[in-house]
Amino acid sequence: MKLLLKLKDQEFGNFLKFSSSFLIGLKDYSVGYSEFSIKDIKKILEDYPDIELFISINKNIFNKDLKDLEEKLKELSKLKIKAILFYDLSILSLVTRLNLNISLCYHQTHMVVNYNICKFYKNLGCEYAFLSTEIMESEMKEISEKTDIKLLAYFIGHPVISHSKRKLVSNFYNYKKKINDKKINIIKEKGKEREYLIEENSVGTNIYTGSVLNGTKAFINLKDELSYAVLDETFIEKDVYLKIVSYYKDYLDGKLLDLKLEKRIEDLIGSYDGFFYQKTIYKVKK
Repeated sequence: MKLLLKLKDQEFGNFLKFSSSFLIGLKDYSVGYSEFSIKDIKKILEDYPDIELFISINKNIFNKDLKDLEEKLKELSKLKIKAILFYDLSILSLVTRLNLNISLCYHQTHMVVNYNICKFYKNLGCEYAFLSTEIMESEMKEISEKTDIKLLAYFIGHPVISHSKRKLVSNFYNYKKKINDKKINIIKEKGKEREYLIEENSVGTNIYTGSVLNGTKAFINLKDELSYAVLDETFIEKDVYLKIVSYYKDYLDGKLLDLKLEKRIEDLIGSYDGFFYQKTIYKVKK
């Protein structure tokens, strides 16, 4: 398994000793990622020729976007990128119809939940699939055993709960007649002491868990099953994130034992492990 790093900025050089794989967003076509234009991406590949770049295009695509998107995909197909993570099926359609030399990763946030879905998209030409954060470690293992698609999974960060193409933060401030000078807002579920993080850009709004996901135990158990472990810096302090990445790298290099890694990461970010060991789908009893 490789570490796939999702950074808040362009400081790739500071992390190359830990990983050469990075996940970024395409400008004007992604939300929740550091955004880069085609020109920026070309510069990154010139500066770091051995880097593996995964590029997210997770915008809802409309008819007015198609012409520009087609041109951008053609440009990306000429570059040495690892794969495009896509949400909207128009991207799969365009890449297939235009016969572009682009590897694809199926990433509909809450939809990649079983091996049949992965097999289906593998047959459509996808090389990778990004597993949902709502499935259990055991289900990830089953998917790995029953499909040969390359799998990505999210182990560290604030998982996305929901997305809206509406500008929820701006609309709130407009309604309250206050100046919107923040990209991030925190809300509490009434009476439950539960916090959520909200981030908005020109594409839309993401809502995230307030707690940092610590999937270290699952990472250890799945290290031989998956291709990439995604470690997300968003909303995490840089020095904390740097320690997390360094500990994960030490573990993969055999310099840290299982329990030592778990203890160090828990000391940094706590023990919230999301749905790795909690069922989210139940069958209705007869």
